[in-house]
Amino acid sequence: MMNLKTLILDRLARKVTVLVIPQARLQPWRWQCSGAFLVFCIVVWTGLTIWAGFVSGRHVDYWITKADNQVMLTKLTRLAQDMESSRDILEQARSTDEQLRGLLSLSRGSDIIRSEAVGGPTVSDQLGLRRMLSGNAVSINQAVWRKQIMALRAESHKRLASFQEIAWYIGNQRSLYRATPSLWPTEGQITSLFGYRFNPIRRADGEVGEFHQGIDIANNPDTLIYATADGTVRIAAWSHGYGQMVLIDHGYGFTTLYGHTSKVIVKTGERVVRGQVIAYMGTTGRSTGAHLHYEVWRQGRAVNPMRFLTVRGDTAVAAR
Repeated sequence: MMNLKTLILDRLARKVTVLVIPQARLQPWRWQCSGAFLVFCIVVWTGLTIWAGFVSGRHVDYWITKADNQVMLTKLTRLAQDMESSRDILEQARSTDEQLRGLLSLSRGSDIIRSEAVGGPTVSDQLGLRRMLSGNAVSINQAVWRKQIMALRAESHKRLASFQEIAWYIGNQRSLYRATPSLWPTEGQITSLFGYRFNPIRRADGEVGEFHQGIDIANNPDTLIYATADGTVRIAAWSHGYGQMVLIDHGYGFTTLYGHTSKVIVKTGERVVRGQVIAYMGTTGRSTGAHLHYEVWRQGRAVNPMRFLTVRGDTAVAAR
């Protein structure tokens, strides 16, 4: 052990010469020092190199973090602006929703609207958005962000549900309109109205009164007869008294009957639309001449067809 220590000390005590020979016409530079001093210089240089690398790494991490924070701040500010824009759009949707409900006479007190239907941000929400828009988004914590996003989501769901209800209502009203027999079944002159009248056939036998469950429209034979609303043909055949007849079920409790036709061109079970030709005018069954006997039934009861028809340019409104 003593020999090793002595050997190391001897090596460190020896002189070390560092000779630098430049390529230009300059004198060589010689520097001489002990081995111990050279080792000391190497240790110091290594320590300084490690310390400089550590300090540089800290500074690099700082600038990278600062750049990331700036990017995040920019993104948060943009998100705040998008949220504010979304609130404006939701406010317009809410206003439009109320106007539509007013036009359609829909209740504003439905379950969809009753629960905090007014919407809108609170004072703290508005202050938070102002801080984000002014560049202080870092001061907004995640709880505030989550609260605002959840509020926007809840309001969006309410608007969507309300608009779906409005769309359903409009679709249902359109179907009801298409199922309401408001179209004239044929062209011609009305010869008999709905209600009590003299029996045109049995009057000579003393049977002067009867209840007429429809209207009669007279015209030339084979005048076109149209379906007065969308529906499904339930009967397209001969029936005593009505002759060749068509019975159409329109849904919503509406049924129409077309009697005394000369020829039926639709079949039982066939789907028809309003304005479609279904038969030709004739005088089959109990009839005194070419005409159409037209009936409208609602909820199983005969009603006056004139309630649903347009007379002299005036739009008739169906009885409620």
